[in-house]
Amino acid sequence: MKGKLYLFCIALLCSITTQHVFAQDADGELYYHSGARLSNRPVSGEAPNSSFTGQSGTGANIDVVYHRIWWRINPDSSKGIKGTVTTYFKTIAPNVASITMDLRQSAFNNASLVVTYHGTTCVRTLNASNILTITLPSTIAATGTLDSVVVNYNGVPPGVSGAAQGYQTDTDPSTGQNITYTLSESYEDRDWWPCKADMQDKIDSMDILVNVPWSGADTFWVATNGRLVDSTISGTSRTFRFKNRYAMASYLVSVSVARYNRYYTHVNVGGVNTQVAYYLHRGKTATQYTNILNAMNLQNQVLQQFSLKFGDYPFKYEKHGFYDGLKGAGGMEHQTFSAIDGGTSAASTGSLTSASTLAHELMHQWFGDKTTFATWADIYLAEGFARYGEMLAGEFVPATGINTTTKMSSVKTAARGVTAVPTKITAFTTSAAVWSTAGNVSAMYDRGAMVVSMLRKLSGDNLFFQACRNYLDSTTGSGYKSATTDSLKNNFSRLMGNYNLTPFFNDWVTGTGHPTTVINWNKVGAGPTYTLKVSVGSQTRSAGSSVSYFHNVVVLRVRGALPANDTVIVFYDIDGNNLAKAGSNGIEASVPGNLLTYDLSFNPTTVTFDAYNQTMSAGSTTQLALLATDLTSFTAQKGITGNDVKLTINSIDAVSRVTLEKSADGNIFTAVGEMMQQSVNSTEFKYLFADAFPYTPATYYRAKVNIANGTVKYTSIAKVLQEAGTDVVISPNPANNAAVVSFDNSQAERMTVLVLSAEGKVVSEASTTNNFINIDTQKFAAGTYVVKVVNQGQPVATQKLIVRH
Repeated sequence: MKGKLYLFCIALLCSITTQHVFAQDADGELYYHSGARLSNRPVSGEAPNSSFTGQSGTGANIDVVYHRIWWRINPDSSKGIKGTVTTYFKTIAPNVASITMDLRQSAFNNASLVVTYHGTTCVRTLNASNILTITLPSTIAATGTLDSVVVNYNGVPPGVSGAAQGYQTDTDPSTGQNITYTLSESYEDRDWWPCKADMQDKIDSMDILVNVPWSGADTFWVATNGRLVDSTISGTSRTFRFKNRYAMASYLVSVSVARYNRYYTHVNVGGVNTQVAYYLHRGKTATQYTNILNAMNLQNQVLQQFSLKFGDYPFKYEKHGFYDGLKGAGGMEHQTFSAIDGGTSAASTGSLTSASTLAHELMHQWFGDKTTFATWADIYLAEGFARYGEMLAGEFVPATGINTTTKMSSVKTAARGVTAVPTKITAFTTSAAVWSTAGNVSAMYDRGAMVVSMLRKLSGDNLFFQACRNYLDSTTGSGYKSATTDSLKNNFSRLMGNYNLTPFFNDWVTGTGHPTTVINWNKVGAGPTYTLKVSVGSQTRSAGSSVSYFHNVVVLRVRGALPANDTVIVFYDIDGNNLAKAGSNGIEASVPGNLLTYDLSFNPTTVTFDAYNQTMSAGSTTQLALLATDLTSFTAQKGITGNDVKLTINSIDAVSRVTLEKSADGNIFTAVGEMMQQSVNSTEFKYLFADAFPYTPATYYRAKVNIANGTVKYTSIAKVLQEAGTDVVISPNPANNAAVVSFDNSQAERMTVLVLSAEGKVVSEASTTNNFINIDTQKFAAGTYVVKVVNQGQPVATQKLIVRH
């Protein structure tokens, strides 16, 4: 009676609302899929173009809700697999007459497939594109209908092919006994089970049942995703049953069958005692097992630290653990149960004792499993964070033995070794393209980790970890869904006052190459306080760089005579002229003139560039007697007839000559002429130069200062973006009551639009991140005006506006 009432309530709920789809698992347990969550896809405004998903395009008319999977696996027999996959789905289009899935044709031919719909056998075809098409015996008319199909199949999955593994059998090097394991990243889920291989439609819920040979406790055990809830012995077979009630991408589904020793403990996550499981192949020595378990147990401390920083371990109601179940792959972050390579010989433990590998796969449970990249092109969103997680493990839990600074140095070196491949990969249509294309692995892992590190330095720890929690949040972010680069960027931008991070991501994620930077510095003061002055001397770009000037994160370690005199400063080099302090609470307002000052409580004696290897930029620092100490300002800006360049210096020595030099790229400078001295006030010297022939689109300036005693000093570099009047369109023009000003703003930067009268007076000022702005001209007197578009303090375009009433 209770069961009948229960089913009636489910039916009633289904009839009342279309926002939630209710179903039952094999135990009659209620689970649901939220239609409002839209199948775990990226949040609104951040979905990738469907033609670039990197997937086959299967299942376009359905949203996968639940799988009930049964597999028969016998490592001591053939390599083959036999399975039954029941797929519950919700239609997302009307009149669904057929559905498609991914399945490898060479492994499972049409004769091996039987597909049923409500007990009726369906017509099905499996083509050379590895797409299984199922023709339903009747059309599903309504959108939002919950329905299901059952696929019975058997066959022999393909062997290892380069980076592609899929479903394999092998022997354990310690015992010589047979094992079966899977590794589906990137495109090999279809090699061994029928699925919709699309990270933008994560599976809401799964039951996995694995049937294996059984002759007693010394035979096979199963490692797979989720919580073990039951095992049933029937004659010479045993069926293990696992529940998964968190959304999962199809490539994270895994199974390994071997003769395992099993070890269990638990870890407290937010008041929940989460099960921890370690499955290790038999035949190792007592010392090997001790070393492995010690290394794995240390990761429980790492898990707790990651939970504090990024939010609770995402699968705390199921399990966390590691199992020995890969060959030649290091590790793989299968959801709730990461597979680790146990080595190729009996004397080796492989990666089972590697703190870096274990921490890497653990970090993936947040970045990759909870929040999955929407396409293989964005895989750095998982691998970059996971690589950075290795350093965090050493930082948070020193007992792991990971030296964070040394590890960061290794990662930085590897990242800078990739000069022509972007962090966001472009070749991702096959596993070979993802994993075997030259430079891709270092780009996604090492460049990706350095992008994460630089975001941390820019935002500061409090904002960094909060932005990560927001990004991972299931309500406001991409938690249990899939994410794009925009998902990450927008979460950081919103937390930093909607600061425009598009140029940063364009340079470091989609751009290529890296910079080398020279920082000039000096100090003033006689104690107890001192002022440190810093400026950018130069930035050069590597071969293969697609970036004209990197929006660069500069990290400087400043020390004095005593051990306590030690601090780190961070600033954002926007363009070599505009600099912004950063690192304590996001990015501050930019300051023009290529000069920043910091008040210190000690006398700075050394300034070291990126001492802890936290950025992608190499560099050096130079203490200059004149530049930082005596430079008041060196600025360049658009004037009436060209660019006006101004220099003010303080010097106790006489200045004999100041020569202005300019460059079109910020690297090669040529002399323009001598700057004209305007005034002298005691030891203050002011100079001016009007450059009537600036370069397009930008001109870089520096001044060469000749001191009477023979010393020659250079100023920092100032940059002026040249105006291009044709980049601004005003309509209508002439205008009466209103006009629309349109301009180029493809990077959605904050633009300020000024309207100036004929006398040069600003009569209107407004800002926008759009590529247009509306101007109310009815308040203007009839006449001629100049409309000027300004970006980060520099005019980038002008146009004449005529107002008539």
